[in-house]
Amino acid sequence: MAADPELDLLEQLTTDHEVLRVRFSELAGLPLGDPHRDRLALVTTDTLVRHLTAEEEHLYPIARHGRPRGDGVVDHGLQSHAALRALVRELRAARSGSAEFDRLLARLVEEATGHFGQEETLLFPTVREHTDTMRMSALGAQVRATERATSGEPHPGPRT
Repeated sequence: MAADPELDLLEQLTTDHEVLRVRFSELAGLPLGDPHRDRLALVTTDTLVRHLTAEEEHLYPIARHGRPRGDGVVDHGLQSHAALRALVRELRAARSGSAEFDRLLARLVEEATGHFGQEETLLFPTVREHTDTMRMSALGAQVRATERATSGEPHPGPRT
């Protein structure tokens, strides 16, 4: 992921989303069965898992602050993370170049892209409003450190 030491938490996560969207576009541009597509899919899923882990460790613990009581946005986001991890596991178990691999990859791209949009519109504004600038900067650095140190292997579910 982009490692600009000046990006705060939400700037870093938004940059990560953009990097993944670009990778998804690159994947869509490669023909089915292309070995480069399979390799890019592996690198992309590794990046996605690292990103999800960083969000679970640094975004989601503060995301409930300032949200209305009974609001399910945070829970929904964490459930979406679990679903994305399950798709990554299925994709990695599928035979490269198979119709199943391509179907799972398309589903992963669709679900991840939708998830990013929900976070950016429903979570990020509230987090920005209720978190001070110094903390946001420190959390940006922590996200980058977590992404560097985390395995790209999807664990069974979100860490909460």
